Amino acid sequence: MDKHVIKQNSYTNPIDDLTFLDHLIFNFKLLFFIISTIPLISISFFLGNFVKPIQNYLSILFHKLLLWLLSVKVETEGHIDRAKDCNLFVSNHISYLDVPILGSNFPLRFVAKSEVASWNLFGFLAKLARTIFIKRNRHDTISQINKIKKALLLKEQVLIFPEGTTSDGNRVLGFKSSLLSAVEKEDFLIQPITLLYSEINGIPVNRWLRPVIAWYGDMELQPHLSTLVSLRPIKVRLIFSDPVNSKLFSNRKDLNNFLEKIIKTNYNSVLSK
Repeated sequence: MDKHVIKQNSYTNPIDDLTFLDHLIFNFKLLFFIISTIPLISISFFLGNFVKPIQNYLSILFHKLLLWLLSVKVETEGHIDRAKDCNLFVSNHISYLDVPILGSNFPLRFVAKSEVASWNLFGFLAKLARTIFIKRNRHDTISQINKIKKALLLKEQVLIFPEGTTSDGNRVLGFKSSLLSAVEKEDFLIQPITLLYSEINGIPVNRWLRPVIAWYGDMELQPHLSTLVSLRPIKVRLIFSDPVNSKLFSNRKDLNNFLEKIIKTNYNSVLSK
């Protein structure tokens, strides 16, 4: 086969097997990550509930270290400077990687389904990060709403994924408005964030590559994570839109539709380029 063709195919395929050097570098990074995060987790476990600044700082640092390990580069656009004044954030949801990407910018309390709490290491880390676990059924709706509202009233910054699940990355799913009952007719500032995976190994992410990063449906975690580790570097864009006050909307469904339109418009505009 022509050498030029081999080189071209190698360049256009971002999921090539890693070289020995790549594996060596990753193993060194993994060792450093483990050595660094063990004390972080220990301090957070024993002191986090008593000293809130420690909990917040360690959470951000842990997420940054995880992104460094996986060679994920995050680019922010828009009104991130307004984020410090916001109470609630909403974002589209594509992968488990979304959490460290969003959590690496400032301290956030994520809202997740209650099943996550039982996911071995992931569940332990989620609890340590003070994730708000909710049951997605009508019988517990009021209880779930109160959990979120309580955190917001305590001036904590909360992030929800209104899609309720992850997508394949080729579209933003319809938003569910139930969790927005926590801010309905309240004086809370909400900021929409659009999350897009834009490049893998310097190759623009297209509709065939997005599902490689996306974790959705019945995908098993371990094989997906093994593939994800080989996708380096991964470039992500976070678009921070203008915040909006929840009291300006007559009900949660109007607010939900407004936020959904913003994120879908941002996402689709990038996909169309």
